[in-house]
Amino acid sequence: MIDFHTHILPAVDDGAANRDEALTLIEALKREGVKTAVCTPHFDPSRTSLQDFIMHRNRAFQELSTACIRLVAASETLLHDYLFHYADLSPLCIENTEYLLLEMPFLRKWDDSVYTMLSNLISDYNVIPIIAHIERYPAAKGRAIPGRLKAIGCLLQLNTSSLLDAGCRKRAIRLIKKGYIDLLGSDCHDKAVRPPVIIKALQLIEEQAGRDYIRQLEENGLKVFSNIDIRN
Repeated sequence: MIDFHTHILPAVDDGAANRDEALTLIEALKREGVKTAVCTPHFDPSRTSLQDFIMHRNRAFQELSTACIRLVAASETLLHDYLFHYADLSPLCIENTEYLLLEMPFLRKWDDSVYTMLSNLISDYNVIPIIAHIERYPAAKGRAIPGRLKAIGCLLQLNTSSLLDAGCRKRAIRLIKKGYIDLLGSDCHDKAVRPPVIIKALQLIEEQAGRDYIRQLEENGLKVFSNIDIRN
């Protein structure tokens, strides 16, 4: 499996605190069947510059040169007006692709300006937004919201841990059954509180939506790495 959402790079954000914790998380990912982990440290353009973010991310990557699985550079970028100050957002995308993992504002409701920003990202930067952990946003509880995001041209990522969380499980299963979910991620941060939980989640997906859905998710992941547009 490809894990499209992880916080395993050491001392970059609120994920792994150091190299030892990062390597422990990577070993846990391997046991959960992950062969490739997309490293998506938080990038908030209102708090740090793109240049500083890339510098810290690259430094952290160098500490994990002995990792037992493939690691791929990317980001979890907060959707913010300040993103539009940059001429090029490709360093934030999944390495060598146009796919950008985006964290949406945690608001009760997204107004039209949020959707306009998404549309402008697609048209101005030629990126393909992947909305991180769609099941977690208060504003996305409306049943029409996932369809609206996909109509704009976004993909939707689900946290595997949400399928085992009493507060999110029902919503996560509904999104899967509706066929809205394009990619999976563990969103792991540490071994104690937010470890990677994937095998049990995949079993639940198979029970609820069938093996073909899992195969589609796997195929989507391979196409993303080949920079093939999977929106159609």
